[in-house]
Amino acid sequence: MSSTVSLIVLTVSSIVVLALKRANRLRPLPPGPPGWPIIGNLFDLQQELPWITYSNWSKTYGSIMFLRALTTPIVIVSSADIAFDLMDKRSAIYSSKPASVVDEMIGWDFALSLMPYGQRWRNIRKKTHEHFHQMVTPNYHSKQMKHIQAFLRHCLADTAKQFDSSQVRQLLATIVLDVVYGIRIKDMDDDYIKNIVETLEVFGESKTFGKYWVDFMPLLKYVPQWVPGAVFVKFAARSRPVVEEMLNRPFNATSNNCITASMLAKIELQPDIEKRKEEETHAKHATGVIYAATVESTYSLLQTFFCGMAMSPDIQQRARQELDSVVGPERLPTYDDQDRLPYVQAIFMECLRWMPTIPLGIPHSVIQDGYYNGYFIPSGTIIIPNAWHMLHNPEEYPEPDKFNPGRFIKDGEINPEIRDPATIAFGFGRRICPGRHFAKDTAFLVIASILHAFDVKPSVDENGFELDPTPQLQGSIISFPSPLNYRLKSRSEAAEKLVRATEL
Repeated sequence: MSSTVSLIVLTVSSIVVLALKRANRLRPLPPGPPGWPIIGNLFDLQQELPWITYSNWSKTYGSIMFLRALTTPIVIVSSADIAFDLMDKRSAIYSSKPASVVDEMIGWDFALSLMPYGQRWRNIRKKTHEHFHQMVTPNYHSKQMKHIQAFLRHCLADTAKQFDSSQVRQLLATIVLDVVYGIRIKDMDDDYIKNIVETLEVFGESKTFGKYWVDFMPLLKYVPQWVPGAVFVKFAARSRPVVEEMLNRPFNATSNNCITASMLAKIELQPDIEKRKEEETHAKHATGVIYAATVESTYSLLQTFFCGMAMSPDIQQRARQELDSVVGPERLPTYDDQDRLPYVQAIFMECLRWMPTIPLGIPHSVIQDGYYNGYFIPSGTIIIPNAWHMLHNPEEYPEPDKFNPGRFIKDGEINPEIRDPATIAFGFGRRICPGRHFAKDTAFLVIASILHAFDVKPSVDENGFELDPTPQLQGSIISFPSPLNYRLKSRSEAAEKLVRATEL
Protein backbone atom coordinates (compact mmCIF):
# COMPACT_ATOMS: atom_id res chain seq x y z
CA MET A 1 0.00 0.00 0.00
CA SER A 2 2.56 2.57 1.14
CA SER A 3 5.04 1.66 -1.61
CA THR A 4 2.30 1.96 -4.25
CA VAL A 5 1.20 5.35 -2.95
CA SER A 6 4.78 6.59 -2.78
CA LEU A 7 5.50 5.37 -6.33
CA ILE A 8 2.40 7.13 -7.67
CA VAL A 9 3.28 10.34 -5.83
CA LEU A 10 6.88 10.32 -7.03
CA THR A 11 5.80 9.62 -10.62
CA VAL A 12 3.25 12.43 -10.63
CA SER A 13 5.72 14.75 -8.90
CA SER A 14 8.37 13.97 -11.53
CA ILE A 15 6.00 14.84 -14.35
CA VAL A 16 4.89 18.06 -12.66
CA VAL A 17 8.46 19.10 -11.84
CA LEU A 18 9.55 18.62 -15.45
CA ALA A 19 6.51 20.58 -16.66
CA LEU A 20 7.26 23.40 -14.22
CA LYS A 21 10.90 23.55 -15.31
CA ARG A 22 9.86 23.91 -18.94
CA ALA A 23 7.21 26.51 -18.10
CA ASN A 24 9.64 28.56 -15.99
CA ARG A 25 12.58 28.35 -18.35
CA LEU A 26 11.76 31.73 -19.90
CA ARG A 27 10.63 33.25 -16.58
CA PRO A 28 13.64 33.77 -14.31
CA LEU A 29 13.20 32.55 -10.75
CA PRO A 30 15.19 34.06 -7.88
CA PRO A 31 18.60 32.40 -7.32
CA GLY A 32 19.00 29.71 -4.72
CA PRO A 33 20.90 26.59 -3.70
CA PRO A 34 20.79 23.74 -6.23
CA GLY A 35 18.45 20.89 -5.42
CA TRP A 36 18.22 17.20 -6.18
CA PRO A 37 16.22 15.76 -9.08
CA ILE A 38 12.52 15.30 -8.23
CA ILE A 39 12.72 16.22 -4.52
CA GLY A 40 14.45 19.57 -5.10
CA ASN A 41 15.59 21.17 -1.83
CA LEU A 42 13.46 19.03 0.47
CA PHE A 43 16.46 17.84 2.48
CA ASP A 44 17.83 21.39 2.67
CA LEU A 45 14.74 22.43 4.65
CA GLN A 46 15.46 19.92 7.42
CA GLN A 47 18.15 22.01 9.04
CA GLU A 48 18.96 22.54 12.68
CA LEU A 49 18.73 26.30 13.33
CA PRO A 50 17.53 26.87 9.73
CA TRP A 51 17.47 30.65 10.12
CA ILE A 52 21.27 30.54 10.44
CA THR A 53 21.59 28.36 7.34
CA TYR A 54 19.30 30.62 5.31
CA SER A 55 21.16 33.69 6.59
CA ASN A 56 24.44 32.21 5.37
CA TRP A 57 22.87 31.34 2.01
CA SER A 58 21.75 34.94 1.55
CA LYS A 59 25.42 35.98 1.41
CA THR A 60 25.71 33.89 -1.77
CA TYR A 61 22.26 34.12 -3.34
CA GLY A 62 20.98 37.47 -2.14
CA SER A 63 18.04 38.68 -0.07
CA ILE A 64 15.42 36.76 -2.03
CA MET A 65 16.16 33.07 -2.62
CA PHE A 66 14.23 30.32 -4.38
CA LEU A 67 13.92 26.68 -3.27
CA ARG A 68 11.63 23.85 -4.26
CA ALA A 69 10.31 20.97 -2.17
CA LEU A 70 8.99 18.46 -4.69
CA THR A 71 6.43 20.61 -6.57
CA THR A 72 6.13 23.32 -3.90
CA PRO A 73 7.98 26.58 -4.69
CA ILE A 74 9.48 28.41 -1.68
CA VAL A 75 10.97 31.89 -1.48
CA ILE A 76 13.06 32.91 1.54
CA VAL A 77 13.24 36.66 2.13
CA SER A 78 16.14 38.03 4.17
CA SER A 79 15.50 41.76 3.73
CA ALA A 80 13.00 43.71 5.83
CA ASP A 81 12.38 46.15 2.97
CA ILE A 82 11.58 43.32 0.55
CA ALA A 83 9.35 41.66 3.16
CA PHE A 84 7.37 44.89 3.56
CA ASP A 85 7.16 45.31 -0.22
CA LEU A 86 5.73 41.84 -0.70
CA MET A 87 3.68 41.12 2.41
CA ASP A 88 2.51 44.63 3.34
CA LYS A 89 2.26 46.59 0.10
CA ARG A 90 1.07 43.56 -1.92
CA SER A 91 -0.91 41.97 0.88
CA ALA A 92 -3.90 41.34 -1.40
CA ILE A 93 -2.00 38.51 -3.11
CA TYR A 94 0.69 37.69 -0.49
CA SER A 95 -1.50 37.02 2.56
CA SER A 96 -2.69 33.47 2.10
CA LYS A 97 -1.35 30.26 3.55
CA PRO A 98 -1.28 26.92 1.71
CA ALA A 99 -3.59 24.31 3.19
CA SER A 100 -1.48 21.98 5.35
CA VAL A 101 -2.13 18.27 5.65
CA VAL A 102 -0.03 18.29 8.83
CA ASP A 103 -2.23 20.96 10.44
CA GLU A 104 -5.41 19.23 9.30
CA MET A 105 -4.43 15.82 10.69
CA ILE A 106 -3.20 17.18 14.04
CA GLY A 107 -6.07 19.64 14.44
CA TRP A 108 -4.06 22.87 14.22
CA ASP A 109 -5.99 24.09 11.14
CA PHE A 110 -8.03 26.43 13.37
CA ALA A 111 -5.04 28.71 13.97
CA LEU A 112 -5.08 32.05 12.12
CA SER A 113 -1.38 31.92 11.27
CA LEU A 114 -1.82 28.49 9.65
CA MET A 115 -5.13 29.08 7.86
CA PRO A 116 -5.54 29.98 4.16
CA TYR A 117 -6.86 33.50 3.57
CA GLY A 118 -10.63 33.53 3.07
CA GLN A 119 -13.97 34.21 4.75
CA ARG A 120 -13.34 31.81 7.63
CA TRP A 121 -9.97 33.48 8.28
CA ARG A 122 -11.59 36.93 8.18
CA ASN A 123 -14.35 35.93 10.61
CA ILE A 124 -11.92 34.53 13.19
CA ARG A 125 -9.50 37.42 12.72
CA LYS A 126 -12.36 39.91 13.27
CA LYS A 127 -13.35 38.27 16.56
CA THR A 128 -9.75 38.23 17.74
CA HIS A 129 -9.11 41.84 16.77
CA GLU A 130 -12.34 43.01 18.43
CA HIS A 131 -11.06 41.88 21.84
CA PHE A 132 -7.32 42.52 21.48
CA HIS A 133 -6.82 45.78 19.61
CA GLN A 134 -4.77 48.52 21.24
CA MET A 135 -7.75 50.46 22.63
CA VAL A 136 -9.24 47.40 24.35
CA THR A 137 -6.24 45.73 26.00
CA PRO A 138 -6.08 48.23 28.91
CA ASN A 139 -9.32 46.60 30.10
CA TYR A 140 -7.25 43.55 31.07
CA HIS A 141 -4.55 45.40 33.01
CA SER A 142 -6.06 44.77 36.45
CA LYS A 143 -6.09 40.99 35.92
CA GLN A 144 -2.60 41.02 34.44
CA MET A 145 -1.26 43.03 37.37
CA LYS A 146 -2.87 40.77 39.95
CA HIS A 147 -1.30 37.64 38.47
CA ILE A 148 2.08 39.28 37.92
CA GLN A 149 2.20 40.36 41.55
CA ALA A 150 1.43 36.78 42.61
CA PHE A 151 4.30 35.69 40.36
CA LEU A 152 6.62 38.12 42.15
CA ARG A 153 5.69 36.53 45.47
CA HIS A 154 6.57 33.10 44.04
CA CYS A 155 9.90 34.51 42.87
CA LEU A 156 10.58 35.77 46.37
CA ALA A 157 10.08 32.26 47.72
CA ASP A 158 12.33 30.67 45.08
CA THR A 159 15.83 30.64 46.57
CA ALA A 160 17.19 27.80 44.44
CA LYS A 161 20.57 27.99 42.70
CA GLN A 162 18.64 28.04 39.41
CA PHE A 163 15.24 29.63 38.89
CA ASP A 164 12.39 27.28 38.00
CA SER A 165 11.45 28.70 34.60
CA SER A 166 8.21 26.69 34.51
CA GLN A 167 6.82 29.38 36.80
CA VAL A 168 7.01 31.84 33.89
CA ARG A 169 4.84 29.61 31.71
CA GLN A 170 2.44 29.10 34.63
CA LEU A 171 2.14 32.88 35.04
CA LEU A 172 1.28 33.38 31.36
CA ALA A 173 -1.20 30.49 31.24
CA THR A 174 -2.83 31.84 34.41
CA ILE A 175 -3.24 35.31 32.90
CA VAL A 176 -4.65 34.07 29.60
CA LEU A 177 -7.01 31.53 31.17
CA ASP A 178 -8.42 34.23 33.44
CA VAL A 179 -8.73 36.96 30.79
CA VAL A 180 -9.96 34.74 27.96
CA TYR A 181 -12.02 32.08 29.76
CA GLY A 182 -12.51 33.34 33.34
CA ILE A 183 -10.76 30.21 34.66
CA ARG A 184 -8.56 30.33 37.78
CA ILE A 185 -5.68 27.91 38.35
CA LYS A 186 -3.23 27.58 41.24
CA ASP A 187 -0.10 25.68 40.21
CA MET A 188 1.79 23.76 37.54
CA ASP A 189 0.04 20.52 38.51
CA ASP A 190 -3.25 21.87 37.22
CA ASP A 191 -4.55 19.85 34.27
CA TYR A 192 -4.92 22.99 32.14
CA ILE A 193 -1.20 23.69 32.51
CA LYS A 194 -0.24 20.10 31.74
CA ASN A 195 -2.42 20.15 28.63
CA ILE A 196 -1.13 23.48 27.25
CA VAL A 197 2.47 22.36 27.77
CA GLU A 198 1.82 19.09 25.93
CA THR A 199 -0.12 20.89 23.19
CA LEU A 200 2.69 23.32 22.55
CA GLU A 201 5.19 20.47 22.41
CA VAL A 202 3.01 18.93 19.69
CA PHE A 203 2.93 22.26 17.87
CA GLY A 204 6.70 22.61 17.92
CA GLU A 205 7.17 19.04 16.68
CA SER A 206 4.65 19.44 13.86
CA LYS A 207 5.98 22.79 12.61
CA THR A 208 9.59 21.79 12.02
CA PHE A 209 9.51 22.88 8.39
CA GLY A 210 10.23 20.10 5.93
CA LYS A 211 10.31 17.36 8.56
CA TYR A 212 7.12 15.62 7.43
CA TRP A 213 6.79 14.98 3.73
CA VAL A 214 3.01 14.64 3.91
CA ASP A 215 2.62 18.39 3.30
CA PHE A 216 4.43 17.98 -0.01
CA MET A 217 3.00 14.51 -0.79
CA PRO A 218 -0.60 14.67 0.57
CA LEU A 219 -1.43 11.11 -0.49
CA LEU A 220 0.87 9.89 2.30
CA LYS A 221 -1.86 10.72 4.82
CA TYR A 222 -3.68 7.59 3.68
CA VAL A 223 -0.83 5.30 4.74
CA PRO A 224 -2.12 3.09 7.63
CA GLN A 225 -0.51 3.43 11.05
CA TRP A 226 0.68 -0.17 11.04
CA VAL A 227 2.90 0.37 7.98
CA PRO A 228 6.60 0.56 8.96
CA GLY A 229 7.86 4.10 8.63
CA ALA A 230 4.42 5.73 9.00
CA VAL A 231 5.86 7.97 11.72
CA PHE A 232 3.79 11.05 11.01
CA VAL A 233 0.47 9.17 10.83
CA LYS A 234 1.13 7.72 14.29
CA PHE A 235 2.23 11.12 15.60
CA ALA A 236 -0.94 12.77 14.27
CA ALA A 237 -3.22 10.13 15.78
CA ARG A 238 -1.53 10.54 19.16
CA SER A 239 -1.47 14.34 19.02
CA ARG A 240 -4.93 15.29 17.78
CA PRO A 241 -6.76 14.51 21.07
CA VAL A 242 -4.25 16.69 22.94
CA VAL A 243 -4.91 19.67 20.66
CA GLU A 244 -8.67 19.14 20.79
CA GLU A 245 -8.61 19.16 24.58
CA MET A 246 -6.71 22.46 24.59
CA LEU A 247 -9.30 23.94 22.24
CA ASN A 248 -12.49 22.54 23.78
CA ARG A 249 -11.95 22.11 27.50
CA PRO A 250 -11.41 25.75 28.59
CA PHE A 251 -14.02 26.98 26.10
CA ASN A 252 -16.64 24.65 27.57
CA ALA A 253 -15.69 25.71 31.13
CA THR A 254 -16.05 29.45 30.43
CA SER A 255 -17.30 31.54 33.35
CA ASN A 256 -18.42 35.16 33.62
CA ASN A 257 -16.38 38.35 33.17
CA CYS A 258 -14.11 37.18 30.38
CA ILE A 259 -13.63 37.50 26.63
CA THR A 260 -15.28 34.20 25.71
CA ALA A 261 -18.39 35.02 27.76
CA SER A 262 -18.63 38.35 25.94
CA MET A 263 -18.35 36.62 22.55
CA LEU A 264 -20.99 34.02 23.44
CA ALA A 265 -23.43 36.64 24.76
CA LYS A 266 -23.24 38.43 21.43
CA ILE A 267 -23.64 35.18 19.47
CA GLU A 268 -26.80 34.31 21.44
CA LEU A 269 -28.51 37.25 19.74
CA GLN A 270 -28.10 35.52 16.37
CA PRO A 271 -31.56 34.14 15.39
CA ASP A 272 -30.30 31.70 12.74
CA ILE A 273 -29.38 28.44 14.51
CA GLU A 274 -26.91 27.27 11.87
CA LYS A 275 -25.30 30.68 11.76
CA ARG A 276 -25.07 30.66 15.56
CA LYS A 277 -23.28 27.29 15.53
CA GLU A 278 -20.80 28.59 12.97
CA GLU A 279 -20.17 31.71 15.06
CA GLU A 280 -19.60 29.61 18.18
CA THR A 281 -17.02 27.55 16.31
CA HIS A 282 -15.27 30.72 15.17
CA ALA A 283 -15.31 32.05 18.74
CA LYS A 284 -13.75 28.80 19.99
CA HIS A 285 -11.03 29.04 17.37
CA ALA A 286 -10.35 32.72 18.06
CA THR A 287 -9.93 32.14 21.80
CA GLY A 288 -7.87 29.01 21.23
CA VAL A 289 -5.47 30.96 19.02
CA ILE A 290 -4.94 33.60 21.69
CA TYR A 291 -4.54 30.99 24.45
CA ALA A 292 -1.88 28.94 22.70
CA ALA A 293 0.00 31.68 20.86
CA THR A 294 0.18 34.19 23.71
CA VAL A 295 1.42 31.70 26.29
CA GLU A 296 4.24 30.28 24.21
CA SER A 297 5.45 33.39 22.39
CA THR A 298 5.52 35.54 25.56
CA TYR A 299 7.21 32.71 27.47
CA SER A 300 10.01 32.71 24.90
CA LEU A 301 10.39 36.49 25.05
CA LEU A 302 10.55 36.58 28.85
CA GLN A 303 13.15 33.83 28.96
CA THR A 304 15.21 35.95 26.58
CA PHE A 305 14.81 38.84 29.03
CA PHE A 306 16.01 36.79 32.01
CA CYS A 307 19.01 35.46 30.09
CA GLY A 308 19.90 38.92 28.79
CA MET A 309 19.73 40.37 32.28
CA ALA A 310 21.84 37.59 33.82
CA MET A 311 24.52 38.49 31.28
CA SER A 312 24.25 42.25 31.81
CA PRO A 313 24.43 43.68 35.36
CA ASP A 314 25.23 47.10 33.85
CA ILE A 315 21.95 47.06 31.90
CA GLN A 316 20.04 46.12 35.03
CA GLN A 317 21.68 49.01 36.87
CA ARG A 318 20.72 51.52 34.20
CA ALA A 319 17.13 50.26 34.17
CA ARG A 320 16.92 50.52 37.97
CA GLN A 321 18.11 54.11 37.89
CA GLU A 322 15.19 54.90 35.59
CA LEU A 323 12.75 52.90 37.73
CA ASP A 324 13.97 54.49 40.96
CA SER A 325 13.54 57.93 39.42
CA VAL A 326 10.06 57.34 37.96
CA VAL A 327 8.50 54.76 40.30
CA GLY A 328 10.43 55.36 43.50
CA PRO A 329 11.04 53.01 46.45
CA GLU A 330 7.52 52.95 47.91
CA ARG A 331 5.56 51.10 45.22
CA LEU A 332 5.86 48.65 42.33
CA PRO A 333 5.58 49.71 38.66
CA THR A 334 2.15 49.97 37.03
CA TYR A 335 0.95 50.35 33.46
CA ASP A 336 0.63 54.09 34.04
CA ASP A 337 4.44 54.27 34.22
CA GLN A 338 5.04 52.74 30.80
CA ASP A 339 5.47 55.94 28.74
CA ARG A 340 7.91 57.34 31.33
CA LEU A 341 10.18 54.27 31.23
CA PRO A 342 11.81 54.41 27.79
CA TYR A 343 14.83 52.33 28.79
CA VAL A 344 12.62 49.54 30.14
CA GLN A 345 10.71 49.71 26.84
CA ALA A 346 14.05 49.47 25.03
CA ILE A 347 14.86 46.27 26.95
CA PHE A 348 11.60 44.78 25.67
CA MET A 349 12.50 45.86 22.13
CA GLU A 350 15.97 44.34 22.40
CA CYS A 351 14.48 41.04 23.60
CA LEU A 352 12.34 40.98 20.45
CA ARG A 353 15.38 41.68 18.29
CA TRP A 354 18.15 39.68 19.94
CA MET A 355 16.45 36.28 20.05
CA PRO A 356 13.21 36.56 18.05
CA THR A 357 10.47 34.22 19.21
CA ILE A 358 9.55 33.26 15.65
CA PRO A 359 12.91 33.46 13.84
CA LEU A 360 11.47 32.45 10.46
CA GLY A 361 8.33 34.52 10.84
CA ILE A 362 4.87 33.38 9.79
CA PRO A 363 4.94 31.88 6.26
CA HIS A 364 2.71 33.51 3.65
CA SER A 365 1.73 32.19 0.25
CA VAL A 366 1.05 33.81 -3.12
CA ILE A 367 -2.35 33.43 -4.78
CA GLN A 368 -1.36 34.52 -8.31
CA ASP A 369 1.70 34.64 -10.56
CA GLY A 370 3.75 37.81 -10.40
CA TYR A 371 7.17 39.40 -10.65
CA TYR A 372 9.41 41.15 -8.15
CA ASN A 373 12.60 42.95 -9.19
CA GLY A 374 12.55 40.99 -12.42
CA TYR A 375 12.13 37.60 -10.71
CA PHE A 376 9.12 35.41 -11.37
CA ILE A 377 7.16 34.40 -8.23
CA PRO A 378 4.76 31.55 -9.16
CA SER A 379 1.30 31.26 -7.66
CA GLY A 380 1.35 28.94 -4.66
CA THR A 381 4.85 29.97 -3.61
CA ILE A 382 5.43 29.84 0.16
CA ILE A 383 7.11 33.05 1.36
CA ILE A 384 9.32 32.59 4.44
CA PRO A 385 10.56 35.84 6.03
CA ASN A 386 13.86 35.21 7.80
CA ALA A 387 13.09 37.53 10.73
CA TRP A 388 16.26 36.48 12.55
CA HIS A 389 18.44 37.71 9.66
CA MET A 390 16.50 40.98 9.39
CA LEU A 391 16.84 41.62 13.13
CA HIS A 392 20.57 40.83 13.01
CA ASN A 393 21.32 43.08 10.07
CA PRO A 394 24.47 44.98 11.17
CA GLU A 395 23.60 47.92 8.93
CA GLU A 396 20.46 48.55 10.99
CA TYR A 397 21.58 47.08 14.31
CA PRO A 398 25.39 47.38 14.78
CA GLU A 399 26.98 44.51 16.73
CA PRO A 400 23.77 42.51 16.32
CA ASP A 401 24.85 39.59 18.51
CA LYS A 402 25.30 41.91 21.49
CA PHE A 403 22.38 42.43 23.88
CA ASN A 404 22.21 46.24 23.92
CA PRO A 405 18.91 48.06 24.66
CA GLY A 406 20.81 51.36 24.43
CA ARG A 407 20.75 51.05 20.63
CA PHE A 408 17.12 52.22 20.74
CA ILE A 409 17.73 55.25 22.99
CA LYS A 410 18.62 58.79 21.91
CA ASP A 411 18.59 61.80 24.24
CA GLY A 412 16.83 59.74 26.91
CA GLU A 413 13.93 58.70 24.65
CA ILE A 414 13.13 55.93 22.16
CA ASN A 415 14.96 56.79 18.94
CA PRO A 416 12.40 56.85 16.09
CA GLU A 417 15.20 56.59 13.52
CA ILE A 418 15.93 52.97 14.54
CA ARG A 419 13.50 50.39 13.16
CA ASP A 420 11.27 49.03 15.91
CA PRO A 421 11.86 45.24 16.03
CA ALA A 422 8.14 44.76 16.69
CA THR A 423 7.44 45.69 13.05
CA ILE A 424 9.31 42.51 12.06
CA ALA A 425 8.98 40.20 15.08
CA PHE A 426 5.15 40.25 15.14
CA GLY A 427 4.74 39.47 11.44
CA PHE A 428 3.82 41.30 8.25
CA GLY A 429 0.69 42.54 6.54
CA ARG A 430 -2.55 40.76 7.24
CA ARG A 431 -0.69 38.01 9.11
CA ILE A 432 0.55 40.32 11.86
CA CYS A 433 -0.02 38.85 15.34
CA PRO A 434 -3.46 39.99 16.61
CA GLY A 435 -2.44 39.48 20.25
CA ARG A 436 0.70 41.60 20.07
CA HIS A 437 -0.63 44.46 22.23
CA PHE A 438 -1.75 42.06 24.96
CA ALA A 439 1.59 40.24 24.86
CA LYS A 440 3.55 43.50 24.97
CA ASP A 441 1.55 44.75 27.97
CA THR A 442 2.14 41.50 29.86
CA ALA A 443 5.85 41.40 29.06
CA PHE A 444 6.38 45.08 29.93
CA LEU A 445 4.96 44.79 33.44
CA VAL A 446 6.86 41.55 34.16
CA ILE A 447 10.12 43.16 32.99
CA ALA A 448 9.57 46.39 34.93
CA SER A 449 8.46 44.58 38.10
CA ILE A 450 11.33 42.09 38.11
CA LEU A 451 13.91 44.83 37.57
CA HIS A 452 12.40 46.96 40.34
CA ALA A 453 12.32 44.17 42.92
CA PHE A 454 15.02 41.62 41.99
CA ASP A 455 18.57 41.11 40.81
CA VAL A 456 18.81 38.65 37.92
CA LYS A 457 22.02 36.66 38.34
CA PRO A 458 23.65 33.66 36.66
CA SER A 459 22.82 30.25 38.14
CA VAL A 460 25.46 28.59 40.30
CA ASP A 461 26.63 24.98 40.28
CA GLU A 462 26.92 22.64 43.27
CA ASN A 463 30.24 24.28 44.19
CA GLY A 464 28.81 27.79 44.12
CA PHE A 465 30.49 28.81 40.86
CA GLU A 466 28.42 30.88 38.43
CA LEU A 467 27.36 29.17 35.20
CA ASP A 468 27.67 30.86 31.82
CA PRO A 469 24.29 32.59 31.24
CA THR A 470 24.90 33.10 27.49
CA PRO A 471 22.11 31.23 25.64
CA GLN A 472 21.60 30.08 22.05
CA LEU A 473 18.30 30.24 20.17
CA GLN A 474 16.86 26.76 19.70
CA GLY A 475 13.59 25.26 18.54
CA SER A 476 11.38 25.30 15.46
CA ILE A 477 8.63 27.77 14.49
CA ILE A 478 8.58 29.13 18.07
CA SER A 479 12.07 29.18 19.55
CA PHE A 480 13.60 29.64 22.99
CA PRO A 481 16.93 30.64 24.49
CA SER A 482 18.81 27.68 25.91
CA PRO A 483 20.25 26.92 28.40
CA LEU A 484 18.39 28.94 31.03
CA ASN A 485 21.12 29.67 33.54
CA TYR A 486 19.69 32.37 35.80
CA ARG A 487 18.38 32.91 39.33
CA LEU A 488 16.59 35.72 41.14
CA LYS A 489 17.55 37.52 44.32
CA SER A 490 15.58 40.31 45.96
CA ARG A 491 17.24 43.72 45.69
CA SER A 492 16.66 44.67 49.32
CA GLU A 493 14.46 44.22 52.37
CA ALA A 494 12.43 47.21 51.19
CA ALA A 495 11.81 45.48 47.84
CA GLU A 496 10.74 42.31 49.64
CA LYS A 497 8.24 44.29 51.68
CA LEU A 498 6.77 45.83 48.52
CA VAL A 499 6.30 42.39 46.98
CA ARG A 500 4.79 40.85 50.14
CA ALA A 501 2.42 43.78 50.54
CA THR A 502 0.70 42.85 47.24
CA GLU A 503 -0.92 39.89 48.99
CA LEU A 504 -2.88 42.16 51.34
